[in-house]
Amino acid sequence: MISNCAGRRHTYLVVFLLIGIIIAAQQSFGQVVRQPQRGLPGAPNRSNEPSSMRLRLEGLDIVAQIRNTPLQDVLAELAAWSGIVFEIESMENPAVSITFYRVSLPEAIQRLTGNNNSIIYYEQDEAGQDCVRFVRIFTRTPRPTPPSLHYIGTGAITKRSDDIVDSPEQALAVLAGSSNLAARQKAIEVLVDSKAVPAIQALKMVLDDPAVEIKVAAIEGLAKLGAHDALPQILPALKDAHPGVRQSAIVAVGLLGDAKNVKDLRPLLKDPDSSVAAAADVAIQKLSARRP
Repeated sequence: MISNCAGRRHTYLVVFLLIGIIIAAQQSFGQVVRQPQRGLPGAPNRSNEPSSMRLRLEGLDIVAQIRNTPLQDVLAELAAWSGIVFEIESMENPAVSITFYRVSLPEAIQRLTGNNNSIIYYEQDEAGQDCVRFVRIFTRTPRPTPPSLHYIGTGAITKRSDDIVDSPEQALAVLAGSSNLAARQKAIEVLVDSKAVPAIQALKMVLDDPAVEIKVAAIEGLAKLGAHDALPQILPALKDAHPGVRQSAIVAVGLLGDAKNVKDLRPLLKDPDSSVAAAADVAIQKLSARRP
């Protein structure tokens, strides 16, 4: 027989065990409930999926395939295509995975930011049509401190469909007619990778481009393509005002030239830029060992 005191102790132990089980279950349940759903706007993407984004504007509709990309990066791309300015808290930057196929701008913005988390402001364009001009995005969770606002976009369109580069034909058109620096750099990359016959001629034509990035990309592209006949047009770049252009030209001469070009490189051994001088020294050694 169990004594009354022992019985009470036994009862208390059972009660404590039950309470512990209930608390543990509640905590476990709470963790499950609060676990964010993967891929939804506002929830951090916990998958190991690599980040990728392809987005463009077709007329007034968005075509996009976005995977595990920070929201603010997506908004910056959208701002470049549309001229919209976005206001968002600096800390509000969840990963986004979403696909659009010919979705209107307002709908795309609502789906990106959450249907009730943004206000869209419109203005009339020259044709009298209502166009999205400004979007204010609200945080999904309350902040203990006053928010720091971040503005994305300049209010001007900086990307157009004409700047899309997916083929050598598009690359030639962009390189010849676009003012978008990033698109022109991509065009050179596509031409070099394609090894198409017109690539060398197209790169020769931009060797005197005012943009340093284009000059460098063209010189390095011709060297990668083994365009020995482009050497006479590359040599003037050895005297370019920008050290990056001079260094790229030195490397190209080292790859495309022969021992006769040592005389072209020797003055650069005293270049005020140490990286340029070092590159000249390496190229001269390489060319000196090469038979004419």
